[in-house]
Amino acid sequence: MGQFTSKILAEFQPPKKWKLGRDLVYTTSDLYANEVKALKDVGVEIVRDTNKTETITVPTGFITDLASTPRLLWNVIAPFDVARAAIVHDLLYKSIRQYRWTKGLIEEDKELIKNAKKASDKVFLLAMKDAEPKVSGWKIYSAWKAVDLFGRWSIIPNEKNI
Repeated sequence: MGQFTSKILAEFQPPKKWKLGRDLVYTTSDLYANEVKALKDVGVEIVRDTNKTETITVPTGFITDLASTPRLLWNVIAPFDVARAAIVHDLLYKSIRQYRWTKGLIEEDKELIKNAKKASDKVFLLAMKDAEPKVSGWKIYSAWKAVDLFGRWSIIPNEKNI
């Protein structure tokens, strides 16, 4: 079980981005040690307390597009339906891209990338389940399945997304 410590405070940055006006903090006790390790190994800052609860903080000033939901699907799943979970997920994927960018194709640890993506997608799933107001189950599953299937392209670094 996890929780967010606050709602989103963000400023629109046209045409499609948002800039956080304060930290967005998510805590969970549902990650395994190997998942935490994979995320830390790609550069995610995770704080673990004595109760074995992990805290992920998306810092003030972070730029996000909320959920990368095609406009055509907004009447089904709009970006704001899963926004807080999507922002945390954006931070995790950005860490994977930065890791890959600094390591290069030859030096990157492909198993680590696979494990970090899987852990990132699990955090997305957990965060959607922990959101208030509640997100309906079919939206949670649909959004999670989309990143599970198509997220591999979002962790490919380029000059615009690192």
